[in-house]
Amino acid sequence: MRIYLASKRRLAVSAVALAVGSALLVPATAMAAGRHHGQPTTWTLSGQVTPATLKGGPWTLGQTPATYGSPTAGYCDANGNVTRSPGSELFQPAYFPNVTGSGQHLRGFFDYRPKDTDEAVLAAKSDDGGKTWTYQGQALESQKGQCPSPALNDDGQGHPTVLHVNGKDFLYTLTRPTADTPGSQLLVHKVDADARNPLAKLPSAQAVGTGATTTLTAAVTLPAATIPAADTSAFEIPGTVRIQTSAGLQDVRCTDSTATSFIGCSGGTGTAAGGAAAGTYPVVPADTQATTGLVSPDGILGVLPAKDGRSVTVLYVEKQLDYFKTADQANACAVPFATLNKIGEGKNKAPYYGNNEDRSTVRSATTRDGIHFTDNGPVSGLGDNESTGATATRFVSPSGTVVKNPDGTLGLFYAAGNCYDGDSDGFHYIGYATSKDGVNWKIVDGFTNPLLSVDTTFPQTAPALYYSGRIYGPQVVLGHDGKTATMVFAGYRTPKPLPKPGTALGTDPNALYTVGANDLASYRSILTVTLTTK
Repeated sequence: MRIYLASKRRLAVSAVALAVGSALLVPATAMAAGRHHGQPTTWTLSGQVTPATLKGGPWTLGQTPATYGSPTAGYCDANGNVTRSPGSELFQPAYFPNVTGSGQHLRGFFDYRPKDTDEAVLAAKSDDGGKTWTYQGQALESQKGQCPSPALNDDGQGHPTVLHVNGKDFLYTLTRPTADTPGSQLLVHKVDADARNPLAKLPSAQAVGTGATTTLTAAVTLPAATIPAADTSAFEIPGTVRIQTSAGLQDVRCTDSTATSFIGCSGGTGTAAGGAAAGTYPVVPADTQATTGLVSPDGILGVLPAKDGRSVTVLYVEKQLDYFKTADQANACAVPFATLNKIGEGKNKAPYYGNNEDRSTVRSATTRDGIHFTDNGPVSGLGDNESTGATATRFVSPSGTVVKNPDGTLGLFYAAGNCYDGDSDGFHYIGYATSKDGVNWKIVDGFTNPLLSVDTTFPQTAPALYYSGRIYGPQVVLGHDGKTATMVFAGYRTPKPLPKPGTALGTDPNALYTVGANDLASYRSILTVTLTTK
């Protein structure tokens, strides 16, 4: 990873950093900031961003290594068995870290997500400020034991966050198949955050689905490539359809669908009669609880200091999918696909222009038991979720950190984005905001003076074969002196994970980068950097 000051003055870079290959911008204003009389506490970057490594655990991109032409190379061996990491590798493909600890001693939960293949929650620990991690365990895997296939997706349980509520530890996950739809909630799992393997008591595999149901319109003997059905609209495909046959309930994986049939299907045995039931995995798995009271949560942004010994108040992100119905709707992000396509983002799907139709709102909520939440309404000051400006903070990512500053104020480290990113995930920059009450916030390091930012201008001074894409999930742990801190976050090498070979990226027509089939597929990487305050 190369880091640039706003003046393009280069910092030292290590060989390991070059292997990750993302270009981040470090504004000069962020480097020079400090706390002044009458001004809010500010934090500055100290030293270079370091790609983290993980010892042990599941398959990683660097083992074969994976390339954009073969992004899941080595995931399974020649006998069709899913492989494990042979030793110490770059910590990827993992993102949305949830990190706590003291000083250099960190504990983390991570969203392990090989693109279009699998998803699980992974636990690890570090004793050197997040530079090297030791694998502790994983759980809740969505596609356990499955080799990569066009019939699979990576929509399991994501955005892991652990809260300590009234003497108990709870792990919260986002159920992706129904995430952010009206009425959706987070799944809740009881864990022991301080155990050697905090995830040991959870199911090693736990699939989630849309809870959809339909019936077959004709008899089918499995396996069958095409399966006629009454209505496929509520199913997530590519994915799994569960069909009742003479051999019992069968998992059938399908790559696509029409309105009245599943196609590209494989797997399963037995004969299903016409009218037989077909469904998906439930939204809330058996023996698992879901939160109540949150409003379409995309994830937990941060935890506010407790006001009593029992209740916990969090900041979380409400995401309303498809809120803006047309590009000419008031306050819609009407950024043309031709513009978004220059950086490899957006989707050509008129009347939308690629994922900007969503609306995100930062809210707070309080719980006393870790399950039932009381929504306190939106907070203020963290951007404008209806602004269409090129430098406006419109989308806030659902993973950040609230800290208590030396002067008693609150600080929020967050990630955010705008209409011109072509996506509502909020991955353009990492910023910082302050508050006295946790409700009214003021952005200190924003879009024009971020702590870290992706390099969407693709300048000629950037590394010849690399283009930075996404950064989010800043997790900050204060040092013992209160004036230093470790920030662990996630970064992508390219604007959109796994662009197809031959894709031309960049906004400068004289400095485009064309993705090659043999370029290393380095994405969803865990990184760390030191922060200081005065």
